[in-house]
Amino acid sequence: MKKITAILTALLLGVSAMSATVLAEETEGLPEAAETVEETESAEMVSVVVQVPDDWASPCVWAWADDGTNAFESWPGEEMELLDDGWYYTYVPDYVQNIIISANNDTDTPVQTEGLVVEADTAVWISVAEDASAEAFYKVQNSAEIPEYVETFIVHAYVPLSWETVNMWAWSAPDGTNAFEAWPGESMEEGEDGWFTAKAPTWVNSLIINGNEGSVQTEDITIEGQELWITVYKDLTYELAYEDPEKDVENITVYAQVPEDWESPCCWAWSAPDGTNAFTSWPGEAMTEEDGWYAIEVPGWINSVIINGNEGSVQTSDLSVDTGVDVWVIVTDAENAEVYYEEPVVE
Repeated sequence: MKKITAILTALLLGVSAMSATVLAEETEGLPEAAETVEETESAEMVSVVVQVPDDWASPCVWAWADDGTNAFESWPGEEMELLDDGWYYTYVPDYVQNIIISANNDTDTPVQTEGLVVEADTAVWISVAEDASAEAFYKVQNSAEIPEYVETFIVHAYVPLSWETVNMWAWSAPDGTNAFEAWPGESMEEGEDGWFTAKAPTWVNSLIINGNEGSVQTEDITIEGQELWITVYKDLTYELAYEDPEKDVENITVYAQVPEDWESPCCWAWSAPDGTNAFTSWPGEAMTEEDGWYAIEVPGWINSVIINGNEGSVQTSDLSVDTGVDVWVIVTDAENAEVYYEEPVVE
């Protein structure tokens, strides 16, 4: 089974609490919103309406608060829905204060704006120019009616290779309210990892994964309205999971030695290129000192780390590491760090 990935460019971490900025061209690790789901449930949702150039395909919104809390789990964030000619919309939690618009993320030439500061707790219209500059407005810029917000979750499906098309049918049982207008339902989009994805409203409790325009299908699957993974086999049996099957691995320990003037060292860790982060917000989690090393336990699926200090104002570059094994990092300075998979002898 392949690992869920997504085309990833990285992101300007424009967090006012930090003086170090993580540029989109420099790092793939984006703060995972481990608390985002809980916060979103208590937050109001506000609309973001964006006008993009004609050659910007499948525009997405990446959004975060000044404290580093992200609205979405991984880059490039939420793909926007078409509202009107050249205009797209989505919803973000009302705590959002910063936005990046990106597009063409599934191509070799992705494009994005810089981080745009916006007012929290209010709808915003954003106009993106040909040079990727962007301007925010707080008065209606398009007369088209914005559809009402509906909370959704992501369904991932891994299906037989013989399926030429993949769709999802979803409904609420026993009342029979359908999420989509007609069979075979919502078309699922294939990712580079071989998994197909689509969204369903959180009020559904039943679904069917079907293929070849609905001519082959699973039986009715009873579900909870939260992100899930379904593996469909050739005989149309299936396995259902509510956690990424590829990330069911043991934790590892990251050890680090840092310069003496790096106070309170922290570790930022993530999985590239899909952008799933181990911690909620920059600069990550504090490392504890033991036996001459700073150490922290992280999920075994991570493959990238940044060691930082002084509340994230000094940091290494992105460090690629092997998954599933302990790692030792010796940081000489912000530009120089060595990675080891056995504890090195330090003179």
